[in-house]
Amino acid sequence: MKLNELINIVKENNLIEDQSDIEFLFLDYKIEDDMISINDLIDKVITWAYENDELSDFYSENLEFLIDSGIVNSIYDCTLYTNTSIRTTTTFVLYRFESKNKNYYKVTGSGEFADCFDTSGFYDILDKKKDKDIISKFESDCNDVYTVNDEFDEDDLESDGHTIEFDS
Repeated sequence: MKLNELINIVKENNLIEDQSDIEFLFLDYKIEDDMISINDLIDKVITWAYENDELSDFYSENLEFLIDSGIVNSIYDCTLYTNTSIRTTTTFVLYRFESKNKNYYKVTGSGEFADCFDTSGFYDILDKKKDKDIISKFESDCNDVYTVNDEFDEDDLESDGHTIEFDS
């Protein structure tokens, strides 16, 4: 999401309501004018945070809303189908948030084995120029869940009716 989009989303959804929200979410931002309107202050602080790659606290606080509302779209997902006494599905979804020079990645999980993938906090925060391998890393981590950290062989799992699928 680009800077102007982010500013509009913050305003339209009241993600920042007053100066105390700014002081909590942007610790290094100095409010220079106490008389400035909240709309103008949001413009300034979100621009400052975006340009200085200081959005991690803001995104952390609003991850659920941004994902659940569909404002941030997934970039890749992994689905595990397990065939035990009943067929179950576990899904992991990779999301990307951005600032000027960084991408912030978040993984969500649902299903029987969702707790096997650490989905707390950010999955990774990378410089935009260095995040070429994030999909490979995500696939590898999903495969680790699928094989229970290589406890089971992928061919054996497939022959028993278990599968793993990736989609962008």
